[in-house]
Amino acid sequence: MLIFSSMCGRYGLYTDLAELVEILGFELPMPMEVYGPRWNIAPTTDVLTIIDAGGVREGTMMRWGLIPRWAKPDTAFKRPMFNARSETVSERPTFRDSFSRRRCLVPANGFFEWRRDETGGKTPMWIFDAENPVVVFAAIWSTWNGPDSVVESCAILTTEPNSLMSAIHNRMPVILDADWASIWMDDAADKAVLTEAMKPREWETMQAREVDPAVGSTRNDGPYLIEPRSSLF
Repeated sequence: MLIFSSMCGRYGLYTDLAELVEILGFELPMPMEVYGPRWNIAPTTDVLTIIDAGGVREGTMMRWGLIPRWAKPDTAFKRPMFNARSETVSERPTFRDSFSRRRCLVPANGFFEWRRDETGGKTPMWIFDAENPVVVFAAIWSTWNGPDSVVESCAILTTEPNSLMSAIHNRMPVILDADWASIWMDDAADKAVLTEAMKPREWETMQAREVDPAVGSTRNDGPYLIEPRSSLF
């Protein structure tokens, strides 16, 4: 299966779970046997998500591809809403309830984007923070009660690119530092502050490098996918 992302459609998270708990300060209410290192995470798979549970951050696994609570069973899984645009997330019926009440964090070691060249070809790029091994994306989540199952799902917020990303793609995930992450998870935060949180920011330690085209297939996974094929920029 070959997939090229249209916004933020692929990322990696391979840090040990116990280390993630220590770095990001969340709890595990139950064992998480399903978590494991992955270098090629794609939509519709289960991903580690950090939610607010009564003032306590908890880690859980959710389907990447938001299903609104009102979705009908015959259409709920047909079009995965794996990204939500920061400019319209508070207004679109699919996302606005989650934006208002169910904001969350999605940790990552980095993400992939495809840079288009003059001939129309696409080169996969691995974008990461050179000094911070783990970053968090702003995200929203929802609970869908189907006829035979309950599905928790999430979508990652995207925004306009910063100066590094503008040479690669016209969108990027909303990346939050520790202060903005706390605001994002605050139920009392108002819309104006949340809008500010979603704006693109320059990251002096953000780097990008060309990587193996094999990342284009969701069947491929492993650390070789993020090994450099060119100098950083």
